[in-house]
Amino acid sequence: SHAFQTVPSPCHRQSRLESASHTGDQDTSNKQLDKSTAQQFTIQVCTSTSCCKKLNNLGLDKYQVLGDLYEKARIENVEADLIIEDGGCRGGKNCGLGPCVAVLHEDFYGSVALEGMAQSEFNERVFHGVSTQNDVDRVWSCIANAINLMADEENES
Repeated sequence: SHAFQTVPSPCHRQSRLESASHTGDQDTSNKQLDKSTAQQFTIQVCTSTSCCKKLNNLGLDKYQVLGDLYEKARIENVEADLIIEDGGCRGGKNCGLGPCVAVLHEDFYGSVALEGMAQSEFNERVFHGVSTQNDVDRVWSCIANAINLMADEENES
């Protein structure tokens, strides 16, 4: 199934994510991420006022999440392949649910919904409340899973 199509119930989605990551915390370290597929992705971390204020209230720098995601990419050896950048406000109710992280893919307009997002995130195509290391791990796990799914699809065709 395609990484960006609508996703079945949350229970099914969770079990698929776990089966894709094999070893829990290690996520994709068993399988090297495909660099050419990673190059199709951009990660945008909101650095607008509302999201930055929330990070600041937690005692975190406004670039903390951006740096943490960059470190995840570095560990997977794709930091030079995908773009990780600060982005603008995602608008609407996302402001109240920040800090937000959006993922873009070159074949799609705007941000994309990824398997493993909460239902509200999936609907808005934006990760919400990304501030802790666990949040960053969850976001990265979804991104790595999407890269692997797309790389597998390209290899099959």
